[in-house]
Amino acid sequence: MKPYGDTLELAALHPEDLATIRGIQEKGIPVVTVLVSGRPLVVNRELECSAAFVAAWLPGSEGGGVADVLFGAQEFQGRLSFAWPGTGDATTAVARGEESLLSRGYGLRLAV
Repeated sequence: MKPYGDTLELAALHPEDLATIRGIQEKGIPVVTVLVSGRPLVVNRELECSAAFVAAWLPGSEGGGVADVLFGAQEFQGRLSFAWPGTGDATTAVARGEESLLSRGYGLRLAV
């Protein structure tokens, strides 16, 4: 099986996605980016162009749950159980002691 790219940087793997986000943002339209992936990717440039960003992972049969929060039927909630990478060389960044883009525990929590 061939590896899928040689980087974890989304803009390098799919520059067309970043171009779409930028094109919409440049028209003055607020962008909510929904990342559907099976692993954390470096999304620094996409975050800079987005008014909001959602990591939906691979929702499988729970895609309806993602739609529920996007359209306001349910409240967003969730926190990272790991640090989100901030560099394209994330596989060794932690070993080198580099800071992550988002720390473990970052996210939303409902006020109780």
